[in-house]
Amino acid sequence: MRGDDGADGRPTLLDHARTLRRRHGPGPWPGFGDPLPDAHADGTRLVFGGGGEDALLRRTPDGDGAGPPTGVELADHIERLLPATAPGPSGDELGDLHDHLATCSPIEVADELSAEIRRRGLPRDGLRRLGRRLAEHGTHRAPVKIGLVLLGLGGDSRDRELLLLLGTLDELTLYAAVALHRSQPDGDRAVHVLARQVAGWGRIQAVRTLRDTTDPAIRAWLLREGFRNAIMDEYLAHLAATTGDLRSALSQPHVETALLNGCGGILAALADGEAGPAPGLADYADAVTVLHRYAGLAQTGTPGIGMLRDLISITMFFRHPPRELPWAPADIERLTARYEGLLHEPRWKALVLDHLDEPGRPDFHLALRPAEVLHLNPTARLLAHLETGPSLLDPAWGHALHHSRRHTAHILDLAERRLATTPRPERDHALLLFAHFLRRHPGHGRPLLRSALTTGTPEARRTALATLDGWPADTLTQEAADHLRAARTPQPDTSDDTRP
Repeated sequence: MRGDDGADGRPTLLDHARTLRRRHGPGPWPGFGDPLPDAHADGTRLVFGGGGEDALLRRTPDGDGAGPPTGVELADHIERLLPATAPGPSGDELGDLHDHLATCSPIEVADELSAEIRRRGLPRDGLRRLGRRLAEHGTHRAPVKIGLVLLGLGGDSRDRELLLLLGTLDELTLYAAVALHRSQPDGDRAVHVLARQVAGWGRIQAVRTLRDTTDPAIRAWLLREGFRNAIMDEYLAHLAATTGDLRSALSQPHVETALLNGCGGILAALADGEAGPAPGLADYADAVTVLHRYAGLAQTGTPGIGMLRDLISITMFFRHPPRELPWAPADIERLTARYEGLLHEPRWKALVLDHLDEPGRPDFHLALRPAEVLHLNPTARLLAHLETGPSLLDPAWGHALHHSRRHTAHILDLAERRLATTPRPERDHALLLFAHFLRRHPGHGRPLLRSALTTGTPEARRTALATLDGWPADTLTQEAADHLRAARTPQPDTSDDTRP
């Protein structure tokens, strides 16, 4: 990053975002905006979906000895640059800062850095200039994230477009959302715009920034669709129910379809999330009242696969409560009976069978779990669907392998033929998934495993090796045994992509 362009001609993250916007519009973007220009291409490092690493891990980045800089050390470096004249630090000075920041873990230092900058009273205009230069010209995600932190401390309405654009990369959404919230006169509204442009971890992080909003339009959006994301709805269901005040919304005489569907999705996610990473149904103070109200609305509402799936999740919660529920026994008994009765209504079987009678429809897989719960046998319809050649990322493949074991060979033969015409990166992802699926099917799917081992990503290769390692020895071909033997042999080159 010497001068106004990316370092040594490398593409900037901003250029990457602009390219995605030209190709795909305002977002969400395919693959959450990944891979970023600084992504490790050699597969020597575990890769998360955009923003996943900051959400799930606290890490020390790769370094060469001294360890990553602290927030105080970064504040020292930044303070030394701010007295520069209005254009800001020189290209060389900025390049040195960029390279220094590339060794830090922004999620680890952002709070300390922000507190230190406030304590020192560093000038807002200088922070803004420096933040923009890092955000606009950074070729590594860490300096860009720190640039966004600085814009949160010194930015203003002039930075709105830049923050929204960079924030549409899920990897950067957390930092952009906080910066928008702090720097814009309508912080909640600005973050709301960003939240609608992202779908994965970015959606989760942006919505969490709206936890204390009192904006009626945003609260209504949270209840209808804001909690939905591509990772797990469980992460946002409790926030949506409480911040959006689901109980009050349902108390109105008329509840429109969008709110009814959102309510079902929230309750289902809370029920499914009891053993997960976020508050569950038993943690929701208004659960009993809302569950009764939803049951009444669902009984008279228009049936759909989405509603049925939500009812199944809620009913399974009462059949197998994950812990002692903090509700009155009479309430538990009434709710259990009510949801069991709803689930046994004859309208649901007809709905599922009608859905499954259309092989090839993109949402075909949504009726598979309901079919199992309602004791319908979807095997023939499922195989007919797979014959239509759906994407190898279609969940129907995994369901078929798990529930139709008598047809494993046929299913895998269809998958192998589909793989031959599947383009990257879908092919790479599919090989990873099937390498995982095949752990339960020793001796089957050897061509898929061979592809994962020879042409798949490093992660797919590692997964395929783990699958073969778990198979009985008598199911291994000589080729598979050779792959395992090579993987177990210590390699002098530490960059070998088979290491975990």
